Amino acid sequence: MTHKRRRQPKADKKDLIIRRLSVYLRTLDHLKGKGVEVVSSSDLEKIEGVTQSLVRRDLANFGTFGVRGVGYPVPALREQIARILGCDRLWNVVLIGAGGFGSVLLHSESFQGRNLQIVQIFDNDPQRIGKSLEGIPVHDMAQLDRELDARRVDIAIIAVPPPEVQRIVNQLGQMGIRGALYFASRPVTAPENMVVLNVDITIELGVLTHHLS
Repeated sequence: MTHKRRRQPKADKKDLIIRRLSVYLRTLDHLKGKGVEVVSSSDLEKIEGVTQSLVRRDLANFGTFGVRGVGYPVPALREQIARILGCDRLWNVVLIGAGGFGSVLLHSESFQGRNLQIVQIFDNDPQRIGKSLEGIPVHDMAQLDRELDARRVDIAIIAVPPPEVQRIVNQLGQMGIRGALYFASRPVTAPENMVVLNVDITIELGVLTHHLS
């Protein structure tokens, strides 16, 4: 079976807004946990370093939020942003690569907060294959075609060495997986039926070293 190929989607204006909404959601989760009931755009400016006007414009793209001069009810705004981001439903995730960074993700509390549930794990390390991590069996990556429950999985998180990413993306696309996130500095070409996004830590390190210089 063949697929048309496409490059990874470039970040457009809407993508940047969505990324900021995800940051706001993180802040709202923190405030809700502390029992804060109302937050203002000024509060968000101080916490996240974005301007009040940008916060208001971001939210205005999706409707009317809060009360002028009062602020935004934290639980309600959190629920509305979660719905915009699709975090109001459960997403089943397959983790491909359980060592190193994959292990960090596996133990991340953020997954549950965003309704992300790891349901399958694949790895190529004989020391991990056949064992369980957090109660989830680790399958042999060589058996991905046979063992992956593509009807159950919504998203793949790929935490493997960069040279292996393209092959795995191709394989997942052929199996009908619609979305994948990987961690590498090199781009990949995504099958037409997939959305593939990249987290490149070297970009964040470049920002860090700039501020330290």
